[in-house]
Amino acid sequence: MRKNTNYIFLSFFVLIIISCKVNYSFSGADIDSNLKTVSIGYFENLSGNGPANMSDLFTNTLKEKILNESNLILVNQGGDIEFKGSINRYYYTVQAPTGNETSDLRRITMAVNVNYVNNQSDDKNDKWTKTFQSNSEHSVDIDLSSVETESIEIINRLLAEEIFVKAFVKW
Repeated sequence: MRKNTNYIFLSFFVLIIISCKVNYSFSGADIDSNLKTVSIGYFENLSGNGPANMSDLFTNTLKEKILNESNLILVNQGGDIEFKGSINRYYYTVQAPTGNETSDLRRITMAVNVNYVNNQSDDKNDKWTKTFQSNSEHSVDIDLSSVETESIEIINRLLAEEIFVKAFVKW
């Protein structure tokens, strides 16, 4: 009789596990399974500063982030989810003055304006426009041209992460 009880318990346990649907993600994303495609427009650099390829670098970083951490398929336009926007600000400032009234740090700051639309939803919270800003710092003793590319890569990753969280992580 004890053997039959174990089989019944095991069968019941297996049925519970099979019937449960668990969504999990290492990124924390909770993307509706009805959403299949994403379109990401070119983020033009309207800041008047920065290297010539800055728009390409940011747009590609955002695409990589979304494609690597979701099951969405990239389409040229009209995706279930759409991202559009521009790079609005890109500038350098000197930070952290020392006792000699000189500065030890240079900060590069970049801001992007993002328009997000979930075309599969009528909920007003699935359409938003927001400006995201991030920065990278380095010593003023280092030539700007030698660290600018690395700084832009860091800033782009930080911005892409913030945009991804705002769009897909529902805590």
